Amino acid sequence: MTHPPRKLLAAAACALALTASACGSDTDSGSGSDGSVKLTIASWGDPFTSATREHLVKPFTEETGYEVDIVDAPGKFVANLEAQTQANNVEWDLLDSTSGPDAYIAHDRGLIATMPDDVKERLLEELPEDAVTDFGISWSVLGYVGACNAEAVDTCPTDTAGLFDTEEFPGSRTSISTSPLVNLSMAEIANGVTIDELPTHEIDLDRAFETLTEFQDASGAWWSSGDQNLQVFESGEAELGISYSGRAYGLIDSGTPVEVIWQDGLYNPGFWNVTEGSDNPDEAWEFVEWIASHPENAAAWAEALGYSVPNPESFDFIDEKTAKTLADFPENREKLGLMNYAWYVENYEEVNKRWQEFLRG
Repeated sequence: MTHPPRKLLAAAACALALTASACGSDTDSGSGSDGSVKLTIASWGDPFTSATREHLVKPFTEETGYEVDIVDAPGKFVANLEAQTQANNVEWDLLDSTSGPDAYIAHDRGLIATMPDDVKERLLEELPEDAVTDFGISWSVLGYVGACNAEAVDTCPTDTAGLFDTEEFPGSRTSISTSPLVNLSMAEIANGVTIDELPTHEIDLDRAFETLTEFQDASGAWWSSGDQNLQVFESGEAELGISYSGRAYGLIDSGTPVEVIWQDGLYNPGFWNVTEGSDNPDEAWEFVEWIASHPENAAAWAEALGYSVPNPESFDFIDEKTAKTLADFPENREKLGLMNYAWYVENYEEVNKRWQEFLRG
């Protein structure tokens, strides 16, 4: 369902006023040059930014009249927000698809806003309960899955345990260098923790890092961005390893003979968040409600990028071939585990200290 934009209702009230001074003016950094609402979204760069602009921002702007800018800050939401907050100059209103671990850290540090109760109530009318958190809605859901170049190895593994078994399945490995929680969680799955246990499992750091060391010893190049994720497989630097699900299917589309391994992978939602300190929090939450209540627009966004979206109705607008590549497709979702974000928040400093030591060798 679609709810009337708050600013449009305010504008109607102002139109009834006898003088312009009755409504006041808004000339701060969150306003357009004519005093209208201006929202700024932090995003990930193309093709991500273009898809958000075309399928979400453009129709939202046409409906509300708000001005919306997008700035690119891939992988740097938390660090940049910390700097902006310390300078008492929060420049962003919304975060587009904050990765799961970063979103929980950002909320714990007071960098993103807690959702108002009335907004949460309305969002729960649109989305499944597990897609609505205290600080935002899930979005840009991906799987951390195994990818294996079937022509470069004798046999591809069928699950995460096999992906970490470098003796049974030899070949150069790769993984994401910027997410310790992903690597530690998958290492613990390889150590026998089930995906049902994982959301509440307290990671054994010594054991997990020992497993990762064996994995890294067989590694080619690790990746830190979606483009690098593609490059290490296309160049042959890695023959198998951990990949974004959407990028793994992108390899197939581009001709790299990759087998995608969903079994015992990880379900990782991004999140739409409103920043703490936004000049226009009401309008920012209005944008979040808008995308939650427009499943066809969400579907177009998902098809453009190969990431899943939370509204079940969106799958009515996604072609079957694409749907089968998404993390929320039922056959894929049942094979993926959730990470223990609460544990990560509590152990953030130790985990990241040890992770940096691990990367340095």
